[in-house]
Formats: sequence, C-alpha cells, structure tokens
Amino acid sequence: MTDFETLKKWVDQSWRAQGEWREAAQDDFAFIAGHQWTDSERSTLEDQSRVPIVFNRCAVIIGTVAGSEINNRTEVRFIPREIGDAKPNEVLTAGSEWFRDVANSEDEDSAAFEDLLTCGIGATETTLDWEEDPEGEPSEERINPTEMGWDMHAHRKGLTDARYFFRVMKKPREEAEERFPGFEISELDASWIKTVSESTPHRNVVGDQYRESENSEEDDDENKDTVTIVQVQWREREKTVEFVNPQTGQRDTMDQSQWDAINKRIPLNIPSRSYNKWVWHQAFLGRSGILDRNQPDPEGSTFNFMTGHWDSKKRLFFGLLRSMKDPQKFANKWLSQTLHIINSNAKGGVMVEANAVEDINEFEDSWSAADGVTWMKEGAIRAGKLAEKPKAQMPAALMSLTQFAISSIRETSGVNMELLGLRDANQPGVLEYQRRQSAMTTMARYFDSLRFYRKRQGRTILNMLRNHIAPSGRMVRLVRDDQEQYVPLAMDDGTEKYDVIVDDAPSAPNEKEKAWSVIQAMMPMLQQADLGMDDWADILEYSPLPASFADKVREKAKAAQKDGPSPEQQQMMHLAMQKEESEIAENMANAQLDGVKAAQISQESQLMPIKTLAEIMNTPQGASPV
Repeated sequence: MTDFETLKKWVDQSWRAQGEWREAAQDDFAFIAGHQWTDSERSTLEDQSRVPIVFNRCAVIIGTVAGSEINNRTEVRFIPREIGDAKPNEVLTAGSEWFRDVANSEDEDSAAFEDLLTCGIGATETTLDWEEDPEGEPSEERINPTEMGWDMHAHRKGLTDARYFFRVMKKPREEAEERFPGFEISELDASWIKTVSESTPHRNVVGDQYRESENSEEDDDENKDTVTIVQVQWREREKTVEFVNPQTGQRDTMDQSQWDAINKRIPLNIPSRSYNKWVWHQAFLGRSGILDRNQPDPEGSTFNFMTGHWDSKKRLFFGLLRSMKDPQKFANKWLSQTLHIINSNAKGGVMVEANAVEDINEFEDSWSAADGVTWMKEGAIRAGKLAEKPKAQMPAALMSLTQFAISSIRETSGVNMELLGLRDANQPGVLEYQRRQSAMTTMARYFDSLRFYRKRQGRTILNMLRNHIAPSGRMVRLVRDDQEQYVPLAMDDGTEKYDVIVDDAPSAPNEKEKAWSVIQAMMPMLQQADLGMDDWADILEYSPLPASFADKVREKAKAAQKDGPSPEQQQMMHLAMQKEESEIAENMANAQLDGVKAAQISQESQLMPIKTLAEIMNTPQGASPV
C-alpha cells in the first residue's frame, strides 16, 4: 500500500508542474466573466483618461456551443456481454437514469462542459453521499478545474493514462474537524501545497483563493478559519486469482494473498488462474499523515474528465477560448482607441484674435448659437483674424482593423453567424442548416470528448449500482409497455461484463425536432393507416409538444379500452361488421361462379383434341378440315 510520503511526492510534483496551466485557467475564467483588461492595462488607461471598453463576444460564443450540448443531450445504455441477441439491460439502464436524475447530472455535466470550452478541462466526481442517505445518495459534483491535479505525465483524451488524480480543497475549520475527528487543526492543514509562480513565490493558490504559505510567520494554526485538505485517488497493480466457485458454479475472484492463506489451511483443487488487476484507492492527506482511507470504487476513479486540445510544447490542455482571446483583446483596444480619439480632439470651434471683436463674451455666446448674429470689427474677417479649428480625421484603417478583429473572434473559433442565430439574410433553410452543421463539425472534438466522458462516467455509475445500490434492494423506476413501474435493482443475472453505449436522448430538443420533421413528411400515409390512440401517443412523444400531452392521450386510450366502446361506436362497429360480412358473402359467390366457369373452360379444353381428331377422320381425302 502506498504510504503518505509517496502520495505527497506525487501530489507536490504534479501540482508544481501544472502551476502554469492553473494560472492560465484562472485568467480564462476571469476573461469569460468580462475581466479582459489586466490591472496594469487598466491603470494605464485611467492615467490617459481612456475608457477600458469591453464588448464580451467570447461569452456569447461559449454560451452558444454550451447551449448546443444542452439541446443534444445523450443517454447511457448497458448491454450485457452474453450469447444471444444483444439487448440493453432495462433495469440497469433505468437505474442509471434514476442515478443521474437524483444527482442532477445533466446540470453538472453542462457546467463541466462549459469549463472544457473555457480552459480545456472539465471535471466531475460521481459517487454516493452516505451522510444524506444511510443507503447512499447518488451524487455528482462539478469541480472547479483549478482545484484538480493529475499525473503530470498524462496527456491522453480523458486523462485515461493517469496513475492518480487529486483535489486540493479549502474547507471551513468546523467542517474539517467534523469530517476527520480525532485530529488537531494543525494536523489537518496540508500546508505543503505550494505554487512555483515566480510572481507569487510565497503564496499558495487553491481555486480562486490565495493564502500565505507555511513559511509566513503570521500563520497561526489555532486562528485559521479554513484548512487545506488533499483528496487523492490512485491505482495499484494487485495479484488477483480467478476461480470457479464450487458452490455457485460461476467465476469469482479473490486477492492473491487471501487465496494463498486459504490454500495453506485447505488445499483447493479447483480451476484457477492468476493475473494482475488495477485496483483504485482513495486517501485524504493532511500536513504530515493520512487522515482517512477508503475505496468508493475499487474498479475505477470517481473523478471523470473532459479534455480539450493538447499543447505538446507546454504540455497542457486548452479550450475554445484560447483562440478567441487575442482577437477579443485587439477589438477592445481599438474600440478604446477610437473613443479616445473622438473625445480628445476638437469637434468644432473657432480661433480668433483678441482685437478682432468688440466684446469677447458676446462673441462666445453668439458663436455657440446656431441662429445668432456674431459681430466682428471692421476688416477682421478680411484680415484673416478668425479661423475655424481643424477637425481631427479618424484613421481609415482603424475601423477596418476593429471590424477585422471582431470577425476574427468568430473565424478563429469556427462558430459562424448561422450557429449564433445572427445571420440577417434571406437564404434557404437548407443552406442555413448546412452552415450550422459545418460549424458544429469544427466543434466535434469537444463533443467527442463529452461522449467519451459519458462512457467513462457510465462505467462509474454501473460500478456504483452493482457494488452499493443493488445489494440494498433499492427500487428504480422502469418504463415498460407504456407503463411506469418500480422494480428492485437486482443483479442476479450472472452477467459479469457490460458494454456502455452512449446514444442520443430522444427527449433532446434537437432530436425531437429532427424526428418530428420526418413524421410530418409521413403524416399523409399515417392518416390512411388504421392507428389507434396508443399509436398516436407514441408518435406524440417525438413531437415538440409537452410530454404530458402524450401521457394524457395514452391515458384516454387506456380508459377507452377499459370502459369499452360507446353506443355510437358500437353501432358503427355493427354497421362495419355487416358491411364486411356482405362483402365476404359476395366475394365467396363470385369465387364460386369463377370456379364453375373455370371448370367449363377446363372441360372444353380437354374435349378439344378429341373433337379435332374426329373432324380429321371424317374429312374426305384431299380436303382440309374447316
């Protein structure tokens, strides 16, 4: 088992190595919030009496892409690996939907996806809260990426190659003491976490907060309101034995040391094999020791990540915002410069010599009045003692550069006007749709990372369901045959492995819009088909109408089947049956008549050769039969 010093070494090295990325991520979050001028730039502008203008176009683009994720949400299905037809496990899939619904996973995933677009990393923790519910309350939390750290050598999508993850948390003193009883406040604070930023060499950074390091003499453990706790999860290879359980006849696993101990006492002559298996562990680190150890999910980490583009030179991830920052900064600067030129130059006025007018005050009042008469001394105008102030000409290239910077924000991101919904042009809807799709193609990497994250999170939820929820006999809601019912989340099917499939959720607004457009094209054929109210209720589920409307239609259909047809419907059914019986009788009569005619034709065809032969025999020689 990995000891405290090893874990501390891992965390400290990776935290230092990722210090540059955390500072850049903090700048990204501030930038998207509208703080797009640095303190030094803002001071310089104020000294020059200039306005630090910010027209935050980046936030609109990030919000548009994040909104596309909300409109195209996905669902997870579990398909067992077994011989036969591959069908999703309905109970497990329903359990996953219940887990995500209780944990508000959709909202947390959307927040993490927006973090991905902003700084290149989105992180969540999916686990069970044993304090809210003794049986385990499903919980998912979006984590501020600047609080997270990972194996500094990891660089693959989703950080799947990381050996460990950790989170540096700031907790109130009272909460920390309740969570880890029996420890002094000085033992809880992991004050060895430091940054390597040269600008703040003696300060620690946790999220958006700063505090003095342990080198500061002003640090007093007894007076601290908050403490730093490090949560770390790591994986280790452990020897595992796979064997056939003689009691159940199924495959089972056991730790190698436990297997050896049993074999010493009682030799087990059963089929078995040994192999290495990754097992995940979790610990909470304080100042000089481990505060707590547990294993929420031995089969995987409860931290799941979305990753953006990888910068191989600086060895860090970055998001969509990075390409838009420079155009946004230039647009802000050129707009500020334009306003400064307008404010600091004359917009009108006159230059006049003192002896050119009789009364200076009267001259000033009459000159500013559009309909006033301004009197000058005789010969003053002819002598050129009065001239208008020259107006400053705005540089023609300045506005062109400003427009270029504004358009570059969209071009560098790949988000066009159609995706933003700002295209003011009379163009066909098909062309509009194609341009929107082309913009989504440039965003495909981020949505692919989200899909990959959902697979890994689905595996985490599956482990939680199998190892914690199912043994407690928890009830989950299952929709089957258009009926909602609660069934126990049982895992007695003997299936060991499941494939996690991520599919588009039918309830997503965009998916409903696509499906409804196809249904509208099929509507003329559907009207001619003999569809019942249940069928129409199924169709309405894919319409943009509220789901409650389809449920009401289905309830009315069930009530009609239960109560039986009304008298009017019975009369119509009786008339229809009579008409159908008469048509059947007429068809049978026609069929009999056709059979008689067919028999006569067959008989005549059989007699034809005999008749022809007789005619030939009765025909005189040399004459031809007629």
